[in-house]
This record gives sequence, C-alpha cells and structure tokens, in this order.
Amino acid sequence: MSELKILFPADQFVMLGRRRVLVRPVRLSHLEDFGATTGSLIAMLGTASVEQVATWAERHARPMRRLLRATTSLNRWQVWRLPFPVAAQLLAQVVRVNADFFGQALPAMVRALDGAPLPSA
Repeated sequence: MSELKILFPADQFVMLGRRRVLVRPVRLSHLEDFGATTGSLIAMLGTASVEQVATWAERHARPMRRLLRATTSLNRWQVWRLPFPVAAQLLAQVVRVNADFFGQALPAMVRALDGAPLPSA
C-alpha cells in the first residue's frame, strides 16, 4: 500500500496577450460544467462549420464563462470581456491542463485496482 500515491494536478500559466493567466485543475464541483461544455465542443470541432460554432457559442456561453471563472485566475468582468475566439482558445488550454492530469491519474488508478477483489453479488 505504501507505493500508492495520489496525484495532485498542478496549476499552469498560459499567456493571454501580455497577461499571465493561471489555469487551475477542474474541481469536482465544476466537473459537470466541464464535461458538458468541453465534451460538446470537442465533438463538434472536428467537422464544424462557422454556423455550428456560432450556434454552439450561443448555447454554451454561460457554462463556458462559469468554467473559465472557476478554472482560471480571470475574474467575472475579465471573462465577460473576452472575445469568443480567445475564450474558446483559453477553454482549450483548460482542457489540455486537465487532460494531462487525467492521462497521468487514470493509469495509476488502473494499476492500483489491478488484482483488487471483485465485490460479491
């Protein structure tokens, strides 16, 4: 058991113009917004037309703003003023930071559960 460790994702900085913005890992309280917002964005981006992106932005503007406020060092006013293309790129950085963590944490979870007894029914 002593070899098991819990991985804590690290905050990372990205440049937004000349400003350094801290990108934080997604917390459990924001996981629903993260999944709904980023899942639909990633699914759409592969084959999206300009109209589809505009429609997505209109439908997901509020959860995207909530997610950016929760996962970056930007305040409400700064997030509100971001142009959509900049906000979408910043959201992509949030996804990248969290994907790196999930890429590290999930294999560790599989290794920890490997050989664990199955619950009896």
